[in-house]
Order: sequence, then C-alpha cells, then structure tokens
Amino acid sequence: MVRPLSKNNNCKKVIRHNSPYISKSDLKAVSDSINTGWLAQGSKVIEFEEALCRYMSDGQNTSNLSGVAVSSGTSALFLALKALGIGKGSDVLVPTYACSALLNAVYWAGATPIPVDVSTGDFNPTFDMCFNALTPTTEALVLTHTYGVPVDTRIYKDLGIKIVEDCCQSIGASFDDRKVGLVGDIAIFSFYATKMITTGQGGMVLSHDKNLIDQVRDYRDYDGRDNYYPSFNFQMTDFQAALGISQLERLPSFITQRSKNAQRYIDAIGKDSETLLQLGAEDASPNWYRFVLKLGSRLEDCKMVFDQNRISCIQPVHNNELLHKHLGLPQAHFPCSEEISVSVLSIPVFPALNETQICRIEQVLSDLFL
Repeated sequence: MVRPLSKNNNCKKVIRHNSPYISKSDLKAVSDSINTGWLAQGSKVIEFEEALCRYMSDGQNTSNLSGVAVSSGTSALFLALKALGIGKGSDVLVPTYACSALLNAVYWAGATPIPVDVSTGDFNPTFDMCFNALTPTTEALVLTHTYGVPVDTRIYKDLGIKIVEDCCQSIGASFDDRKVGLVGDIAIFSFYATKMITTGQGGMVLSHDKNLIDQVRDYRDYDGRDNYYPSFNFQMTDFQAALGISQLERLPSFITQRSKNAQRYIDAIGKDSETLLQLGAEDASPNWYRFVLKLGSRLEDCKMVFDQNRISCIQPVHNNELLHKHLGLPQAHFPCSEEISVSVLSIPVFPALNETQICRIEQVLSDLFL
C-alpha cells in the first residue's frame, strides 16, 4: 500500500533521472583550457588519454596500455571495429538489449550485426547465448557490461573471435578485482552527458595492442598525410578533454556515492531486493551506473507512483527499441530481452543527489515494497 501524496507534493521540485555532477574544479579546468586560446584537439587530449590509461592500470606502469580520445562512444566502436579489420563479409554479435548505436557502428564498418539475447539476471549475454548465435563468418563480439554490471570477459575468449568490451556504461566496474575493459582485444568508453563521467560528448578507445591503437589514431587524425585513404574527423576538443581529466579525478568518489545511494535503496526495499534487482555474479563489482528494478506486471503502477512523487524514472530500453525489432527478427528468439524491456524501471542514483532527494526516493521505495 502506498501512502497518499502529501498536500504540498506538487510544490516539490522534480528529481531528474540523471544529471551530470559538475563542480567548480570542472568549470575552472574548462575555463583554463579555453583561455589558452587552443580549442581544438591538442595537449589536453593527450593528457586525458594518458590519465585514463593510468586510471585503468590502477596507477601502475601504463606502457602496455594505450588510448585514443574520440568524439563519441559510437565513433569509438566504429573505429575499434575498423582497427580489428571487421568489415564486409563479417558478422558481429551484439546484445539485442542495447541502444541502436551498436547497430549503427557495425553497419558503418560494413559488417552485419547478429543480435543475441541476454540473461534476465544481469542483462548481459551469456557465453552459451553467444555460442549458439555464432555463424561461419562471425568475427567479433561487442560485449556490453550492461548498466555497469560486469561479466567475466575471460570466458568469452573461448568463442575464438575478437572481443570489443563496451565499457560505455561500466567504467570503474570490475570483475574479480580487475577493471572491465582490460581483457578483450579492445575496449570503448563513452563520456556523454549522462555517463559516469562526462565531457559533454566524447569517447575513448583503449587496448594493450599498440598496433590497434595506432590504427585508430590514424583513422581519427584525418589530415597531414602523404597518401590518401578514407579517415575521419572524430576528434575531441581540448576543453572537453580538460573536463574529462577533472571528472576522472573524481570518478572513485562518484562510484562510492552511487554505491552508498544504492545501498540505501536496497535497505528501503527490504527482503525483496534480491528478486527486484539486476544482479551480477558474486565476483562482480558494479559501478551502479543505473539502479534498475525488475517490476514485472507492476511496472506501470510503480512508475505512476514515482511520477506522482515527482521522481523521474525511465524504461532504459523500450520494447520497440530492441535491436532484433529494428532488424525484423522473430521476438520468440529473444524471450529474455522481450521480458526485460517491458518490466524494468530505472530510478535516480546519480552522485549529485542531495540528502532530501535520496530520502524522498527511499520513502517511495519503502511504501512500495515494505
């Protein structure tokens, strides 16, 4: 039973589903960069690339890890596929429960996307699902760690194909105490406005294979060459990179705060939390990019209660957005994704939430589930 709305509830400000956490230090970093007079790709971009490699290496030697900053997560995926030699005649496995950017990048590379169903537990494709989807011309798998819940990338290497770790939602998450993005052949990141850290728009490609990174950088840096072949203006600006460096310094605190917020919600939900939450394996350490509730037939009723309490929630991937729907494939082949798309709701968990806002969300969760 949900308690009646308070009389002054309509006076409360709407709690956004997500919001970037921009600090004074972020603003100063951007301002200082702009004041140098250099606005395009420059030294700050290189500094950001090196900073992310240090972060991913936990401050250890980064000589075997290289990165290339680009204009978006989608361009990062496209360039990663190009560097891996994925093109015409290649099939690429992609989770069907994902945004259409995966389809776009695969098509731009000239390859054919093969949608794969995902588990109702962690919303990621299992090894068996991927194995059963293999075709004679499958050359790569785009492995998402959906909503920051990581999977053990090591087991997918037995598929015998290239692995692109899609870390656009999972930067800072880890499996078996190893950050996601370090096991596959190449990894991609997104710094869009709603991601874990932001540069407004932007992305990154990382790999231990310097040859792959050199190819990505060559595709990105489209001019100043002696011979012509198609390359792309997928560059990041220096002031974006300055923001990225500042945000990256605060990423550990972002993850800590998200985890604290999530634990408060779990406590508010009580005994039903294990059945309601997107859960990974025991060795998985999520970054809590999203706090997703598996509500089943209660979805619309619960969403209405959050709406009434002026708390913005979303269905992250709607049923009509499933990738197999875009390709006209039978929904019967993707039962788990079909179920997830009509039964889950994502509630605000971002680190900029203040105490009053968190208490409001806790109260609704308690009313709904205790």
